[in-house]
Amino acid sequence: MAWSVWSVDTVTGVKQLQLPVASFSWARLLNQGGSGSGSIVLKGVGLTREVLRASTTPVSRTLVIEWDGVPVYAGLVWSRKYDHPSGTLLIQHGDIWSLFTGRLAIDFAAPNMEVTKQVYSGLSLATIAKRRVQLATTAAAWRNRSLPITFPADVSGSAARTYYGYHVPVLANDLEDLMNSSGGPDIDIRPRWVDGKLDLQMRSGVLNSGVYEWNLAAEKSGIVGLVVEDDGNKLATNSVAIGEGSGADMLIRSHPEDVVLYPAMDHVASYKQESSEAVLFSNAVANLDAFGSPIEQWGFGVMASGSPDVSELMLGGTTKVHSADDPWISDGWHTNRLIGFSGDLSEKVQLQLQPGGA
Repeated sequence: MAWSVWSVDTVTGVKQLQLPVASFSWARLLNQGGSGSGSIVLKGVGLTREVLRASTTPVSRTLVIEWDGVPVYAGLVWSRKYDHPSGTLLIQHGDIWSLFTGRLAIDFAAPNMEVTKQVYSGLSLATIAKRRVQLATTAAAWRNRSLPITFPADVSGSAARTYYGYHVPVLANDLEDLMNSSGGPDIDIRPRWVDGKLDLQMRSGVLNSGVYEWNLAAEKSGIVGLVVEDDGNKLATNSVAIGEGSGADMLIRSHPEDVVLYPAMDHVASYKQESSEAVLFSNAVANLDAFGSPIEQWGFGVMASGSPDVSELMLGGTTKVHSADDPWISDGWHTNRLIGFSGDLSEKVQLQLQPGGA
């Protein structure tokens, strides 16, 4: 079992060739983008200048790292730099979320975007998120907007959103607002091979597939370098959400903690395009849910070929770690959610966990 890195066409997902990388770092994260870097020592790789240039062209090429034939991460090439003294090509890459920051969610088939609007109702927030990605990445393949993304089925619900063209809505911002709403979805865009091509599987909603267990007290626990951190830097006892308007006409909604256990701290977030009082209040509630207590985060390494295998890991899945007789961690099982994992060409994979889990 080993790592390999492929260059693929960003728009079609078609494989170009396997790259002889000397180094390659990567990260997959729940609800946000991951990134990394790579290098190729050019002398003696057996590839022509033309092939090397074509397979690492910024934005038009995506690099896929796979473990034992299964994709783990896919990142668009954003920059490359040739270092002449060492004969090395240095590459910076970021996953599909990095493209979403430069992609508008607008119906470009309409002649004037400022008068367009998209109205969604009777749907789940997860489905609205899916619809926003669909609009931004499949709009009649308008000027290379198509991307190899597979979408989940629609799910009905009580959520409603309206998006106006004159706000010039950026896809990444729309997704962030939806995820940060009360009851908002988790989102993961998972790389995989389908018929030999890269396919990006969008997962949206309650993501809790997968249960992974380790026994910290065992002689061979499979855990490397466990760290547990409690962070109160973002603590809030009152959440304030600011919407459309200015001056005394500005729309503001707040949500304080019912029982305050900490010194008062206010969290203020701006949603300047939001005109719905209900949505704004929902955002305030969600922010207090997220920051109402210090955040406990676990991190440790595992082996890519261990149990579970790195190709089996699913973001949002449940992790269980059993502890006994530790001077800090209480005895028994500790349940968390897998919110990120990262690595390089070594066999160690670093996991990032937060409280939760099925």
